[in-house]
Amino acid sequence: MIRKIVIAATILPVFIFILLLSPAAADIKLKVAVVNPSATEEQTTPVRFNLPKGMGPEDVVDAQDMELGYDFDKNVYYVYKMVTLKPSEKKVLEVALKDIWAIPETEINFLNEHTAALLKKLKKTKHFNVGNSLAEKITEKLNMISKAEKQPTGGMNERINIYYENIGLMDNAKEDIGMLENLVIDIGGIVENRVEIPETLAVSVAEKEAELKEPVELRIKVVNPSKAKEQTAVVRHALPLEITPRHVVDTDGLDIGYDFSKESFYVYKSEVLLKPGEEKVFIVKIKDIWRIPDVEIEAMDSHKDNLMLLLDGSEHYNQGKALADKIEESLDEINTTQSKETTPAKHIAYFRDNTELLENAEEYLAQLEKVVTRAGVAAGVTIAQAEKAEGGGPEVQRQRGYEGVSLIAKSIFKGKAPTVATTWKIIFGILILIAIIGSTFYALWYIQARKRGTK
Repeated sequence: MIRKIVIAATILPVFIFILLLSPAAADIKLKVAVVNPSATEEQTTPVRFNLPKGMGPEDVVDAQDMELGYDFDKNVYYVYKMVTLKPSEKKVLEVALKDIWAIPETEINFLNEHTAALLKKLKKTKHFNVGNSLAEKITEKLNMISKAEKQPTGGMNERINIYYENIGLMDNAKEDIGMLENLVIDIGGIVENRVEIPETLAVSVAEKEAELKEPVELRIKVVNPSKAKEQTAVVRHALPLEITPRHVVDTDGLDIGYDFSKESFYVYKSEVLLKPGEEKVFIVKIKDIWRIPDVEIEAMDSHKDNLMLLLDGSEHYNQGKALADKIEESLDEINTTQSKETTPAKHIAYFRDNTELLENAEEYLAQLEKVVTRAGVAAGVTIAQAEKAEGGGPEVQRQRGYEGVSLIAKSIFKGKAPTVATTWKIIFGILILIAIIGSTFYALWYIQARKRGTK
């Protein structure tokens, strides 16, 4: 059985329509309808459609007589064919594809089990409260994904929307798991099968600040230029790249679709009836996610202060101070721009600039951690809330010596412990090496002893 997709596009001089229909079973059928608009002339036109990103030849069940190619600029596969149409003729081309728009339940189960195992290792440690908060966030996101995957949808379009929204949730969950893994490593625990390794040991626990802010309003205007007759208009407006359907508070009657070529969502309405000279405005309300959480900035600032405290009085202090100043400069710039009252477009632009500033700050923070490690001190994992709860903060001096060496040793494996079999192989390899060296020394001693005995 085949599911059918239907989307629409136009290429002159021949019209091409790609339609998205309701799901019927395991595979998907991409239907491309080609129409010759001329009632008098035969026309030949190239028909080409890019496959969704991530799809390869192994995902094409049946291309019929269409050729499969690869677009190196866009990094996507496409189907292609030259089609000759008689006057007013319409042809429908079909390509059967595998249904790849699903997150395997096995992956969700693994991440749930992995999270529970990590939290268990943090019990009765200084990081348990923060770890428990992270674990709850991870579980909540994974449950949302699992629930969305199982619920019936109204059509393939909605199913694809849910899939790409779930991909975003999965990425967020993995980032939180990476932070949880860092907490386990910080207490000397072993983490096998790491899910994600964050750039820095600094851990942030983001608040749901977007829920507390006023939603951002996108105003979409459509106008009938005719003063004499009614017209039907098509409304389509791309949403910002960061937005998924779960961020949309109110569509004002518009539907949500996914643009494979731009890898972003959009709002649309196929038919909007407008009276002569009429103007309609659709107001789409979106959660204000274009904001770096204050708690994340505070956590990074606190971690930076703690690292500089560890370098106090060492020969590496000046090198660390230069990095700390760059971190502080980036964080101050973020705080300044986020406090400005401005238009939605400017607000989003500030956020994207701030994201780059935050990445720069994280990079400098990672370099600062390396400076601290070179100084023979354990950088550790610092969290603003945890430091306060543990009576810590800038006044806490971390241990030197063995703890610093231990951190370096753990960093060699990036938190991944060797398997039991590999461990025994290493042990036997060392024993064999010792045996070879011992035998060599014994042989040399024996030869020398024989020489002395014959004299």
